[in-house]
Amino acid sequence: MPHDQAMDTNNHRTMKKSFNWRVFISFGLFIALVMMLVSGVILYISPPGRVANWTDWRLIGLTKRGWQHQHIIFGFAFLILSLFHLFVINWKAFFSYLKSKTTEGVKSPSELLTIIMLSVFFGIGTYYGIQPFSAVIKFGDAISGSWERQEKQAPVPHAELMTLTQLADQPGLGGDPAGLKTKLEHAGLNVTSLDQTLAEIATLNGKTAEQLYEVIAPVKTERHPVQGQGFGKKTLQEIADEAGVAATSLQLALKQKGIEAKLDTPLKSIAENNKIEMNELRRTLETMISR
Repeated sequence: MPHDQAMDTNNHRTMKKSFNWRVFISFGLFIALVMMLVSGVILYISPPGRVANWTDWRLIGLTKRGWQHQHIIFGFAFLILSLFHLFVINWKAFFSYLKSKTTEGVKSPSELLTIIMLSVFFGIGTYYGIQPFSAVIKFGDAISGSWERQEKQAPVPHAELMTLTQLADQPGLGGDPAGLKTKLEHAGLNVTSLDQTLAEIATLNGKTAEQLYEVIAPVKTERHPVQGQGFGKKTLQEIADEAGVAATSLQLALKQKGIEAKLDTPLKSIAENNKIEMNELRRTLETMISR
């Protein structure tokens, strides 16, 4: 066979070489590990969900929810590729190695016991907030909390998940979901139903929930203290009636801030039951009513 023809035959055989699963798995594990690392760091420093969802926070083009999805999917990919790597590609070598190391571990168990004790310590230390684990968690919380500013907070936690019907019942929004829909439509926004959430409407129109709320919320006026003497003796129902807002909406807004209140209970008793100062309760109510 001529030399050139022999070389052509060898090249043809090389091109027809079967798919290399070892290379495929190795590169797959590396890519999955990098993506888990990147998404994990981003989620570690990302703002709380109530801020991220309200402002449509993004990093490298993805929202917080988007990075959560990336982390989950590549985590599953890493798990599947790892199992495939161990039990399909290298199962003989793996079980042989496991058997030999298990025998060595029985003869010299110090390494095995050490790693087990360290793992238990890491788990318990994280659960009970022992140093240095608590410092790592607090550092991440501090970075996450730094994204949160008063002007970027929703009127109530996770307001973006409320429908227009639910949102209309919030203090200061009039109780008319059709009116909120009209305001949005007059601003050139597409709204198909009163049962759409603020987040769904925002996504449909390429806006943030925060921007939509600026459209439907009444123009803010100068804040005034709650009027009338004997503030502490008034019930939540009386305060709501004086301010012209729905008492149940005011009650719900307080509950979302961790303050339990019955409509017929005097404000002084509400403050005492929730272990807060009257001035703090007054400021909270003024803020809710003025929105």
